[in-house]
Amino acid sequence: MTTDFTDDDVDEAIAFVVRHGAENRAHSVYYTQVFEAAGLPAPQVLHQGGETEVVSRFMEAFHFRCIELGYPPLDALVVHVAGQRGDLPGSGYFRVNNLPDPLASRTSPEDAAVAGRFLEQQRQRCAAWGHAHRRRRRRASS
Repeated sequence: MTTDFTDDDVDEAIAFVVRHGAENRAHSVYYTQVFEAAGLPAPQVLHQGGETEVVSRFMEAFHFRCIELGYPPLDALVVHVAGQRGDLPGSGYFRVNNLPDPLASRTSPEDAAVAGRFLEQQRQRCAAWGHAHRRRRRRASS
């Protein structure tokens, strides 16, 4: 069985990250939550079912849809729950941003530091945008 997703699924995931991540002081959200918001199986289930590429394709679509919508890089807020990657995005996040994965064995300490600083800058952009977006939404509902 092949799991697929639609643009609407991606938009639902983005809306979830806006509400629970960016508008919440750029709080991290977990991949499982994002995939659930999109109506997809958890990434772990997809990986176990041999559908690893679905996770990568979905997060890449998420990344480029944020750009298309003029949103900040919300994928910087989507992280692993635990393990070596706990509170970090997957390696695909760094790949789509043309950076080395800071946890890859072949990545130099200097390159890992560059990738880490980039991630932090992206999260700061999300925080600033989320604050402004939340305020605009509140004014519009008043």
